[in-house]
Amino acid sequence: MRPTLNRRSRAAFLISGLCLAALPAAALQAQGGQAGKVQAGNNSTSVTKQGETPFVKKPTPGKDKEQDGGVPGQDQPDPNSKARVSWEFGTDNKAFGKVMQGDVLNHKFELKSSGEADLVIKQAKPTCGCTVARVVCQQADGTMGPYTFGNPIPPGRLIEIQATLQTQNKRGHASSRINMFTNDPRGQVSLGLEAEVDPFFQVNPAVINFNEVSSKDQVTDKATISTTRGERIKLTAVTDSMPPGLKVELKPLDADAEGKATRYELTAVVGPGCVEGQLAFAVPIRSDLQIPGGEKLPNGLLPSYETTVTVMARIAGLISYTPQFISLGLIKPGQVKATSIRISSHDASFKLGELACEIQGRDTPAWDYAKCFQVFTRPVANENAVDIEVRLNGLPETLNGSFAGTLVIKVNHPDKPELKLPITGVCRSAGGAGPEVQQPVPIPAPAPAPAGQGGVKPPPK
Repeated sequence: MRPTLNRRSRAAFLISGLCLAALPAAALQAQGGQAGKVQAGNNSTSVTKQGETPFVKKPTPGKDKEQDGGVPGQDQPDPNSKARVSWEFGTDNKAFGKVMQGDVLNHKFELKSSGEADLVIKQAKPTCGCTVARVVCQQADGTMGPYTFGNPIPPGRLIEIQATLQTQNKRGHASSRINMFTNDPRGQVSLGLEAEVDPFFQVNPAVINFNEVSSKDQVTDKATISTTRGERIKLTAVTDSMPPGLKVELKPLDADAEGKATRYELTAVVGPGCVEGQLAFAVPIRSDLQIPGGEKLPNGLLPSYETTVTVMARIAGLISYTPQFISLGLIKPGQVKATSIRISSHDASFKLGELACEIQGRDTPAWDYAKCFQVFTRPVANENAVDIEVRLNGLPETLNGSFAGTLVIKVNHPDKPELKLPITGVCRSAGGAGPEVQQPVPIPAPAPAPAGQGGVKPPPK
């Protein structure tokens, strides 16, 4: 016979069950409340009194010293310190609005030592090299004077951060911050400067790119330079230290009686006489209009508005070749490997014929491994060019290490009679594995040789 519960027992049992069911919910609620406190304590800003601005971060022992108010390499602020720094709400950021590129923007941040203990400023560090920050504070006689980092500032004294934002190389939205590290335990102070910078000049195009140019040819292109707001100025192209073969001319398009204009045209001429290789030169363009508020340059002159036009070209010699070297990489003894080089003539009066090639050592004509190579030549159809295949037929088992040689090509051009291409690689044994054969790099089928160019040596099948 099953035991039965009277009315009072059933009620007690029901209440006990409800209490047990409520325990997990109460535990979760308590845990959530504690988590909420931690989250609030780790928040990036903290609530401050009226008339003060939130700080970057509340100091946390063991965290990044730049963020918790300490200077890297120094002790962090004492969390029990009574020092405080304050300022009017909203004055920790200065927005200059629209400005002209090159303008020097100045602003004064006003702060105060407002705690119960002396305030010590350890450092005022701009986040950008375009920004300068000077700190002055109120002296005992009430005047403002330069501040030395580390000196105590008694409560009630005023502090000024004199900030300068340079916009000479800025365009669009420009911003910078000044991080001030103190003994205020609430964290570092971050003061901001920002502006929308309009370019003083409009340059079209800013880069003149001629792409590939023969060293004996001459090419010309132009760029226009105008002031954004229509200011009339005199411009000068600085031609000092220009690379050989590059010439520029700058002339006004709408000059007035004084020779000032709002629009200029720059003509760039490349060649002949350029050095073979990559040409990239930024031509400085300087105006006679000084930048308001600019500091004197090392030469004693005041800075003026300026811009650049970049001239680029890839100068090809009368004889060019690609690639510039032969790298066989990592190979095994006995491995067969082939690579190809294309020789091109950009001289219409010189036709490439059958080219004599020789494998030599890196420093001497004789090379022990020259006999391991074969060289084949083929003219390129419809081009004044020749493809050269260099085939390695396998290095001896005794070689274990790097090797280096030279491919000498007799071009017989008056300006470039021969070419020398380095041959490099590393030979490593594969632990007794048989030689690995790699198929040669395919070369287009030879075209019939023009009359007077001689025969062609095709590679063996």
